[in-house]
Formats: sequence, C-alpha cells, structure tokens
Amino acid sequence: MWEHIRKTIRQLFGRPLQEAPRDPKKIAVKQLGQAIKGRGSGEFENPNVDLDEIFRAYHTDSYIKRAVDKYADLMFKNSWDIIGRNVKATQYVWTRLKFMAEATGIPTDEFLYRIAHDLVLFGNAFVIKARQKTKVPIPGVNAQGYTGKQPVAGYFALPPTTVTIARDETGKVLGYQQSVDGGTPIDIKPEDMIHFAYKRPTGYAYGVPFVYNVLDDVKILRQIEENVARLIYRNLFPLYMYQVGLDKPGFEATDEEIEEIRNQIRDMPMDGGIVVPERHNIKVIGAEGNAIDASEYLKYFRQRVFSGLGVSETVMGIGGTANKSTSDNQAADLFDGVKEFQRVFAETFQHHVINELLFEGGFDPIANPDDEVKFVFNEIQLDAKIKKENHAVQLFLQGAITHEEMRAMMGLDPVTDESRLYFNMVGTVGVSHQSAANAGANDNQPENQYGKKNSPGNPKRESTPHFPVSEKIEENVLTERSGMVTLTSELNVSAYAASLEQTWNRLRDDVVQIAKSGREPSFAKGFGIEVARQVLRQYSRRYVYDALAKGLESGNQELSSSVPLTNLSFLSSVERVLQMSESHIHRLLEDVHRLLQQAWEEKDEAQKIQRILASFDSNRYRLSFIAKTELYRAYHIGRAMVAKEMGVTSVSVQAEGSCEKCKQKAETVIALDTPDWMEQLPPHHPNCECGITLAAATKEV
Repeated sequence: MWEHIRKTIRQLFGRPLQEAPRDPKKIAVKQLGQAIKGRGSGEFENPNVDLDEIFRAYHTDSYIKRAVDKYADLMFKNSWDIIGRNVKATQYVWTRLKFMAEATGIPTDEFLYRIAHDLVLFGNAFVIKARQKTKVPIPGVNAQGYTGKQPVAGYFALPPTTVTIARDETGKVLGYQQSVDGGTPIDIKPEDMIHFAYKRPTGYAYGVPFVYNVLDDVKILRQIEENVARLIYRNLFPLYMYQVGLDKPGFEATDEEIEEIRNQIRDMPMDGGIVVPERHNIKVIGAEGNAIDASEYLKYFRQRVFSGLGVSETVMGIGGTANKSTSDNQAADLFDGVKEFQRVFAETFQHHVINELLFEGGFDPIANPDDEVKFVFNEIQLDAKIKKENHAVQLFLQGAITHEEMRAMMGLDPVTDESRLYFNMVGTVGVSHQSAANAGANDNQPENQYGKKNSPGNPKRESTPHFPVSEKIEENVLTERSGMVTLTSELNVSAYAASLEQTWNRLRDDVVQIAKSGREPSFAKGFGIEVARQVLRQYSRRYVYDALAKGLESGNQELSSSVPLTNLSFLSSVERVLQMSESHIHRLLEDVHRLLQQAWEEKDEAQKIQRILASFDSNRYRLSFIAKTELYRAYHIGRAMVAKEMGVTSVSVQAEGSCEKCKQKAETVIALDTPDWMEQLPPHHPNCECGITLAAATKEV
C-alpha cells in the first residue's frame, strides 16, 4: 500500500516522498557506566594535561614547533576532497561550505587547517556552530534545523586552552564553557559545539596531546645544552697561571719581581709572548682536553625527543650520513602518525559537520547509503600508493581477485560505469582487422624461422570467401551511423573540439613557461587556468547555444509547430543548459590543476616540465568527448523543449549502438514535468549516440 502511494506521488511530482527527519535527541541512547571526572571550577572540568604548558612549549622550543607544523602541513599536503555517490548531496555540502566561507570571511582551507593544527598541538580542537538568527532562508539553499532550531550558518574554531567541559556521572556532555582572562564566561550547548579529540582515554573528557610525553625529555635536553654552553664559555679562554720563584731557600720571589711580571702581562699584546728565567713557570689551565665530552649525552636525549615526536633526524633537517632509502624508511613512522591524525579529523568532521548539513538539506546519510558524503584526504605517500595499486592490478590480471575487489583495494567505488573505461571509450590501438583474423593461424600451419614455403610443383592456393565479409560489415556500420554522422557535422562537433584543443595547447604552453620562470603554482592557476576557463566558457556558450537552436528547429519540423527562439520558456532554460555544459570543463580544469600541483613538487626542472606536459596530454582526449557529448545533449534538450511547449508530457529514449547501458535505456520514458528531466536525456556516456522520440513509449523509468 505504502509503495503504491510512493509510486503515485513520484509519478505526479517527479521525486520521491521525503520522510520527516529523525530527531537526534529522541533517538539518542543513554550512556551507562561511570566516567572519570577531572578537577575544575564548579561542574566544569579542566584537561588532565596543562594545555597552557603545551602552548608555551610550542612557541619556545624549535623541535616541538617544527614537528607539530610538519604533522599539520603533511595532513593537507595533497589537499582533500568531499565525495559521495549522490551528486546532488555532494554538491549540496560543497555549496553550504562555500556559503559559510563567504559569510564568516574565513576560507574553507584556512578553517580546516586551524582545526588540524589545534588537534595536532593540543590533542583537542573545539568548533562552535553559529546558527542562522533570522528566519530568512539562505539564498538558493533549502536548509532546516536538525540538532538545533535553526540551521548552521557558519563554524568558528575556539582556542582549546579556553574551553572546559561539564559532564554528568556517566560521562554525558552537559555543556561547554569558554573562559578567558578578563572576560565573562560563555556557556555553550552540546549541540552547538564540535569536539575533535585525539587518543582520548576511555572515560575521560579530553584527548591527550602527543607532545605531552616528550616535555620532560625536551627539558632535560635543553638543560644539558645550557650546561654545555656554560662549559664552552668558561673554557673558551684558557686561564694562565704564572709562578714566580721556587720553594727553596734563597730562590723565593720578591714583591718587586712579582709586580714586574704583572706589568709585563698587562702590557703584552694579544699575539705576544713573554720570556722568563728558570725560576718562573707558566701553566695553562683548561686547555689540556680533560673536560667532559657531552656530545653523546646530547645525541641520546635528542634521539629520545625525536622518537617521542615520531620524527627522524632527516625529517628534522639533520641529514648526517643517511641516504635516500634510509630517509624514506625513517619517514614511514611520520606518515603513519599523520594518517592517524587524518583519520580522527575525517571521522569527526564527517559525523558532526557533513552529516548534520545533509540532514538539514533533506538527505539521510544514515538510512540511505547513497546519500552518504565522505571527507577524504588524498594519499600523501604517492610511491606507496602506486605500489599498492600496481599490486592490485597484478592480482586482477593473474585471476586472483575480481574486478570489483581490485577497485575496492585501490580505494575506488566497486560499482562503476564501465563504458567510461579507456578501452570502451577509445578502443584498442594498433590492432588491425587483418592481424586479428590471422590470430591462431599458426596452429594449423606452423612456420619456421625462415618462413613458410610451398611444396615444389604445388601452386599456392588462396582461400577466397564466398562474400567480402569486411566490406559488408563496414557497409552496415556506415548505413546505421549515417544519421549520426550527419548530425555530428550539422552540430559542428569537429569545429568545437578544434577550438577546445587550440585553447588547451595555449594553456599548456603558458603553464610550461610559468614553470620555467620559477613562479608558484598559484600563479599558473590564476594567470593560466582561469584565463583559459573564460575562453573555453565563451566557446561553450556559442556552440551549445547553436546546438540548442538546431534542436529547436528539428522539434518544430517533427511536430509541425513554430515555437520561436524568443519563447520565454525556452529562454529561461538556456542558462541552465549552458551551466550543465560548463560544469564538464570546470571538472576537467580542476583535475588538471591537481596534477599540476603534484608536478610542481618535483625538484628537478626537467622532470617537472615532463610531468606538466603529461598532465595536459593525458587529459586531451576528454576534449573531444566534451564537445560531442554536450552538443548532442543541447540538441536533444532543444527538441524536448519544443515537445514540452506543445503539451507533450514525456519523451522516450531511442537507443543506438551495442552499449549495454544504452540497451537498458532503450524506450525509457522521461517525464518532462520533473525537475531533472534535462539530466535524464541522452547522451548517457561519452560518444553515446542515443536520441529521443517526441512521443512516450511504454517502458517506465
């Protein structure tokens, strides 16, 4: 019964029925057991670790500061991403974060780095939610309050040294309080605060900073260094002891003799010397090399500090005799520590930030896995990633695992559109029909190294088929594709692709010149990529608009109508179509920008240039796909617009080719009164040549 009602609503309104969001307070489970509460003022407890001491250590000790900065910087070395199966849910989260960055004046990258730095340094990071105060909705965003009455409008990071936590006996958080010297304490509700905690012991309220365990070692090391500095200062200038006279009767020194020696020493130049008789003796104290050698003590306690911080001497800039292999092995511990911080950060951010934003937007990432959106860090160990992916590919090629298992091992979605694979999009290269036909011929007629020879007296026999198979196949293919070839020419697909490739080549040359000039990658994005984006946008608008107009003309001819280009309904949809086309170019440039950021890390200039060229050449094939796909889509949208204007409520897909996805879409009905009817129209994948008929078929979506 309920499924029938849901189906009816979907037919009437074109979207599934959304259930009321769950109340997080009603579904919460009461915590059991007793918590370990720390000391504090009133009901608010302070951290078990003195975070103020951690703060002072970071700003006074170079080793701690460098290690903490290294961890935080490596977390965002290769950037981050927000991914999900549901494109609308993912785009919704991105939109909310962009609005928040604009409203708070804090860029998203800067906001995330602040949280990560506090998490690494203090083991705790606190983010307060600023909720929308007015009932005026956010422009272009449908958001309803989930954990609070009003939706979240922005996030702000708070200094961990100023925040205390109130809990009941079981450990349930009752509230937070921020207190600074000279200010009035601020009470914060639990639903308005996000607490990032690292290595939080069970039953405790706060995480433990990883630098806490090395504070004593750092103090000992600095004390030893101070004593060594004093030793150096004391023994840098040796002490000269002058002995005048002997301890024998008649050889004692007189006052005049001692005074004369004192005057000679006082008047002696810095590089001078003194000549004395046998009754005089000069000793140098502190220059015999008998002082304690503290180098081994310094080295031992320095290694203790580095071990506690999870870094090596090479990472901290002390090279010694370590080679590249040793350095890479020593850096493995550092990367493991960074990934642990990334795990804590990503899990907390996804659970408390992304999920709440999704619930506010009407998505349900808990009950509906397709609505789940994840915060992920890009791999920071590229060499290890390449080895792991190559291992997965080898297991697949040797038949040990399935294709889905291989993709799962590589961290990819096991379910994918295989029509987007290189083999299905481009096909094999360099394999002719003749070589394929001759495959296996040696099984019946083996040849030796000198070639196959006919027997003497026996003429060479040729096998002639009853009909020219290849010619018939080619003729059939040309006959079936003739309509599409004509449409490709009519829409000027080749001209659009050539314009895109010309701009692509110019962009590649500009980026190479920027790299050779020694500028930063941000300059390449601002000067090169952004300029190319505007140029490509102009090309896209011109050709896509022409394809729309030709689709409108085709629809008028098929339905014997006369819907003009100036029709208000048509004009209101043009901008949406143009934005759909530009989104593909935007994603292409973003992918190239990520590759360029990796290429810029190359120290060798020649290797950097090679990687930059490879970044452009490896994505060049996408230009022709974008040209054909978007012009075909615009053409079909133009035809469907005419049908919609003439009162036609649905169109059906006319499948072409042998693609399995296209076969599944054959005769599928697309309702023109749904919000996303444009996205449902073909092409369904690059090089898809499916069309539409302006009359509904019998198969339902």
